[in-house]
Amino acid sequence: MANKGSEKQQQSPLLDALKRWLPRVGGGVLALLVVAFVGERMAVELVDPQTMQIKSVQVEGMFEQVDPQDVKRVVASFSDQGFLGVDVATVKLAIETLPWVKQASVRRVWPDALFISLAEQTAAARWGGRGLVSPGGELFFPEDNEMFTHLPELAGPASDGVVVLMQYRQLDEMLAVHDLTIVRLEQDERRAWLVTLNSGVKLLLGRKESEKRLARFIDIYPKVLKAWEQAIDEVDLRYPNGFAVRWHAMAGNENEIAKS
Repeated sequence: MANKGSEKQQQSPLLDALKRWLPRVGGGVLALLVVAFVGERMAVELVDPQTMQIKSVQVEGMFEQVDPQDVKRVVASFSDQGFLGVDVATVKLAIETLPWVKQASVRRVWPDALFISLAEQTAAARWGGRGLVSPGGELFFPEDNEMFTHLPELAGPASDGVVVLMQYRQLDEMLAVHDLTIVRLEQDERRAWLVTLNSGVKLLLGRKESEKRLARFIDIYPKVLKAWEQAIDEVDLRYPNGFAVRWHAMAGNENEIAKS
């Protein structure tokens, strides 16, 4: 009996303390404790994905290339996290990896929906063989860009998309005086510029003074080159005070280079 009494005494110090303490604190504190306990249990239940599931995804925006179903598929990969558990910032970043999505915002709509607003990329030019470049110089790579073959093609280091686009705009504006346009502008690994005109003529501008060299071409074009345009393959403008012309190959003749 002594052992049982000793065991009982060892197992109930907390209960004994509560019995002594509760009458002193009164019913108000007891009620607060109960509310806190219930609140904690409710919080645990609410963040449980099975309690509050994501049942609806709304996609809004002005877009032509983005498929809302692609956006919903991205969101579906987060559905197991539940309405309150999902990290909307992470969902936003995942949506923005879609090729045609420029920017996304994601917010919860009580009690079980996510509202997604999208801004779509637009294409100012093609980039290399498979990419596109936005008006801000941002490169993106949709699966299919065949419908943009009418746009000029730019090429260069991927980190220089803005630089290449700005150079294209400046040089193309200069050429407009003779109704010439750039169909391709390339900056090679040495940072030298190569222009291909809508007539098929190529212009070698080199790394430096590209605007000055193009201005020289614009000056001599109507006086010397326009009449021979169909026969010209390439104009090398890298000479300090002149230019060189490479002609299209003639049957039985090699290309000739003429300097001026």
